[in-house]
Amino acid sequence: MSSSEASAQDHGVPALEAQASAEEHDHGVPALDEAPTPADTDKILAAVAQLARRRRLEARRLGRTASAGAQGEASKRARPVSDASADSSRESAKVAPEPREGASAVVPPGGWPKSVSHGAMSVIGRRREMEDAFAVAAPFLVAAAAGEEKSGEGEEKDGGGEAEAEFFAVYDGHGGSRVANACRERLHVVLAEEVTRLQLQPGKGGDGDGVLRWREAMEACFARVDGEVVVVEREANKNKAGHTMGCGSTAVVAVVGPRRIVVANCGDSRAVLSRGGVPMPLSSDHKPDRPDELERVESAGGRVINWNGYRVLGVLSTSRSIGDYYMKPFISAEPEVTVTERTHKDEFIILASDGLWDVMTNEEACKVARNCLCGHAAAKYPDTVHGSSGSDAAAMLVEFAMSRGSTDNISVVVVELKRLKRWKGGRQNGRT
Repeated sequence: MSSSEASAQDHGVPALEAQASAEEHDHGVPALDEAPTPADTDKILAAVAQLARRRRLEARRLGRTASAGAQGEASKRARPVSDASADSSRESAKVAPEPREGASAVVPPGGWPKSVSHGAMSVIGRRREMEDAFAVAAPFLVAAAAGEEKSGEGEEKDGGGEAEAEFFAVYDGHGGSRVANACRERLHVVLAEEVTRLQLQPGKGGDGDGVLRWREAMEACFARVDGEVVVVEREANKNKAGHTMGCGSTAVVAVVGPRRIVVANCGDSRAVLSRGGVPMPLSSDHKPDRPDELERVESAGGRVINWNGYRVLGVLSTSRSIGDYYMKPFISAEPEVTVTERTHKDEFIILASDGLWDVMTNEEACKVARNCLCGHAAAKYPDTVHGSSGSDAAAMLVEFAMSRGSTDNISVVVVELKRLKRWKGGRQNGRT
């Protein structure tokens, strides 16, 4: 693939092929300029419920699978979680007790329990190539230690209280999938090493020093992984004189512990927490026209060019990523880290690539996920929505983004932190 073709697949660089017609993008889903009302929500759910047949026809036209129900064909559209995380997903999908009215806001002695359920969905969408990836490691340090033992010697490490933490991440590659795949395999392993080195314990309470050490761990982790992929990319392009092809990936990572949610973001993927029904951004997109990012790029000697959107050097529409060594120092791999204390109002977290966020607001995404997790969607449209777990919510968000006309790969991870009040007649995680 030529460099021009590769650049057409990165974050927003115009594709060489013609845009799809308006008829291909309009599937009857209402466009909402404000927060959706109950009536709008019913319209959204009804529109999503009617997409099955249209999606099969569209899938035939785009050369993808024609039947979304066949297991073998479904695997072409969605990348499943690893065996270890799949076992954990099935385990965490067990029905949890209903939340009590007026539950205490006091943090329990051992912190809040781990996620009720979690699930992920990643599809190629309307792109020619799949460049997204995601990772789920639950419990976090135990899974990371197992990954280390596969390729090295040594004794089994004891995660102790830290094993209560869970790791979730979405990686949005551009110029190819190499960097995103490398992040999927390595980033949680490297983060576990940094957490152990700094003696961080997600399972215990902490102070201001603990917050600073979490930032140090995340920044060191991203820097190490960036160094690893840069070496690989330089070797890949060593014999391509005058024809350097860049490859990189954004990364949004969430470590969910009993007391805290630690999020590190590098690029324009995003993490959003639903707290008491109100969307709460846990990350901020790194766009070249963001004032502080624009200043940083220009201070490093780079330029931000408005060519079909603001882009660093007229190429990338994100100002931070892992990889992209040929655009350093204008493109930074340093993440922005937020540490959020958990409360009894925390409901779920959505991590997704810009394939979702380009066509949905935080409010819309949380509204759709909430209607799925509380059982409303499954109760109203049982033929289309088959459950109310994190996996069902992730699949519903992906379907909705496709119906909105998203032209990018779409990857979504949904982490259900507590059981929502059930919709009457609804299902719990696919069980009646």
